[in-house]
Amino acid sequence: MPTANQLARVAVSPETWTAFRQAALAQGISIAAYLGRLVEREVRRRDDRPVAGLAPDASERDQALLALEEVRASIDELDRIAGRLARSAAMNGASWEGIGTSLRLGADQARRAYGQRG
Repeated sequence: MPTANQLARVAVSPETWTAFRQAALAQGISIAAYLGRLVEREVRRRDDRPVAGLAPDASERDQALLALEEVRASIDELDRIAGRLARSAAMNGASWEGIGTSLRLGADQARRAYGQRG
């Protein structure tokens, strides 16, 4: 536990804040502890991403290139998630037509993109 208190204002709607508080209480922890866990997870998540290597004084060109790399990594991650979900849906009886519709793809496109992986 840190020795110095860190303060922050959270800009969310009252409904969102209430839901957040309830999530913390459901886990039996304080809001401060729950926020602390979220901050620590975000920092760890960032450490594994290309943006972690960005120097604070990097040129705009380097920032833009690194941002593109970050976006590409995010797209790839989301694509892998979509593939797993599409295959799970298919294994559980969903048609490739329905899967394609959910992905805004044709059935054949969805099957080619996300069908069985070897």
